[in-house]
Amino acid sequence: MTEIENRVAVAKRLAANIREYLGELTPEQWELPSACAEWQVQDVVSHLIGGAERQGESMERGLGGDSNPPAGFVPLQPAELSAINAQRDIDRRNQLSGHFLESFDASYEKLHLQFDEFAKTSWDTLCWHVRRGAMTAAAYVELRIQELAIHDFDIRSAFQPNAGLDSDCVSVLLDMTPRWLGMCFRPSEKLPEPVVYSFNANSQKYRLTVSGDEFQMDSAAAPDADLSLSATGEQFLLFTYGRLTASDGMHLGRLAVTGEMSLLDQFGVWFKGL
Repeated sequence: MTEIENRVAVAKRLAANIREYLGELTPEQWELPSACAEWQVQDVVSHLIGGAERQGESMERGLGGDSNPPAGFVPLQPAELSAINAQRDIDRRNQLSGHFLESFDASYEKLHLQFDEFAKTSWDTLCWHVRRGAMTAAAYVELRIQELAIHDFDIRSAFQPNAGLDSDCVSVLLDMTPRWLGMCFRPSEKLPEPVVYSFNANSQKYRLTVSGDEFQMDSAAAPDADLSLSATGEQFLLFTYGRLTASDGMHLGRLAVTGEMSLLDQFGVWFKGL
């Protein structure tokens, strides 16, 4: 299998696994808090359904040669966009009450048909995305893996204390790290001197330099880092996605940190999840 064929297979399998898991939940379990801040399990599922629907629509337009913003599009700041999206998914949750599974099936069936169409044409075809603008259909597959993998963890952690990330997704999410951080970066005032982070995840080294109003991430060692963090790929991802706090990670022995500890909290300010 080519890389994109493998990623499509991973995305489809993740959706199927989540659907199977959801079918076994009791009504009470749908209302339990998930690992996604302020969201119940049913809110996360509503988000996954809406995301598949919007992605399917965007990919359909891309197949027709349209990678422009939809009519009436108004760009928003990341924090405002996140708040609007969260409320939209909660509102949709109320509309879907009693019909989550049917809606999940319909939205992912349509999206997977779009994947099959792109396999016949070109994965380099551009499609619109609200945060990233025009991006390739292949990048959209990557994004769906991200959404499914992280929210699969959010759902299962409500019932499984030792829930982890799907192992097939860790390498994909590590590859996406610079793009993920770019989407959720919240700029501050320009700093007198840049802050340098060193990350070591699954022996992959990253140098993250933040100047306040912008940042740069490279696959390189950072011996002069102000703060260094080492972890397995899975624990590094849970930290960067806000599912593992620095204090819990260090207490549980999942994160090894040296340097200026206040920069751990500052990382969460600059790179706040969507």
